[in-house]
Parts: sequence; structure tokens; C-alpha cells
Amino acid sequence: MTFLELQSLTSDILDDTSNGYFTLTILKQRLNLSLRELQKRLISANQEYYATCVYTSTVADQAAYAIPSDFIQIIRLDYVTQGSGTTAQTQKINPITPNQRDLLPDTSGAPKFYYMQKDNLILAPVPDAVYTLHLEYSYYVADMVNSSDSPDAPIQFHPYIAYLTARDCMVKDGRPLASIEAQLQQYELLLKQIAVQRQTDGPRMVVTTDSWG
Repeated sequence: MTFLELQSLTSDILDDTSNGYFTLTILKQRLNLSLRELQKRLISANQEYYATCVYTSTVADQAAYAIPSDFIQIIRLDYVTQGSGTTAQTQKINPITPNQRDLLPDTSGAPKFYYMQKDNLILAPVPDAVYTLHLEYSYYVADMVNSSDSPDAPIQFHPYIAYLTARDCMVKDGRPLASIEAQLQQYELLLKQIAVQRQTDGPRMVVTTDSWG
């Protein structure tokens, strides 16, 4: 569905096709908020729904590396030990807390651990050479702006964005949700099915698509 179609569907659900109460400006804002809510739920059901993989090279004696601007959360971090591309052999870098970092000796070497500090990813030990890092992370979806824009979400969930938006508008207006409860429950069930399916599926390969840093 396009952004324009989502606006129209939401207005139909709200029985406000003239947008006399909920203006288009309000609907557009709330539709993008609903898209982000859907993204959180999809990531909770399957963290790789919004996964991308980027790479960068470490600098000797530099521990901190800025995270990508669209970063939500880390899925996996590792560095290349041999080869390149899809045949590369990698070593996983494990997460720790800043407090755990304080217990480590101040040494340099191949990175074994990482932790987050504001908008930076901190490696420990401090890299002693150039290593190729692969960061797999969940990214923020872009807002819909133009009428022809489509939400960055699986197509079967596009109407759900409209129903989430209508729900929020109806709650704000003090209206009962009985007319849309069945539709909301349908999508909630689908999300649960995805989570269950993910538990039985094996991990998938995420292709490196861009540089980082």
C-alpha cells in the first residue's frame, strides 16, 4: 500500500473521510508512528526483519567507533580472520557491560568484547592492528513522506499500520474499539505465529551491502 492509500484506509476506518476531525497532518504523523510501532513488534518477533550488515576497518590503538545513523540495536558483531565476502571466516565479538570492561586488563590485541557508550561502540582489547569489522544491526525505518511512498514493512502488515493509527485516534477521542478489535487481534496472532516460526528456523545469511564509518 502507498502512503496515500494508508491515509484513505485510516480515514475510512475512522468514518472521517473528509478529514474534518482528524486532519491529514495528524494522520500522516500517526501513520509514521504506527509504522515504528509495527517495526518494534516485528523485531521482537524476529530481530532479523530489519537487519542490515555493514563493514568498517579498525584503527590501531583506537577503541571507539561511531555507530550508523539509523542504528537501533546490534544483532551480531564480528571481525574477519581469513578470506572475504560470503566465504570469509569470522570471529564473534561478544557484548559486555562498561562495568565488566573495568575488570579487563588494559591491553591491546584482537577485539574480543564490545559495549555501547552513547553513539559509539567500544572495543576491548583496544585493536592493535587493522581488522575488518562486520556489524549486523537493526535499522530505523524511514518515514513515509510522499503519497507514493510505501511503508518499509512486509506487505501483509500494511493494513495493520492503518488499524494501529485508527486505534490510537479512537482512544484519544474516547471511542470504543469494538469495531476494529477483530482486525487488531488478527494481526497480533500473525505476529505470534512469526515468533514461533522463528524459533524453529535456522539463522540466515545477511549480505553485506554498505561500508560503515
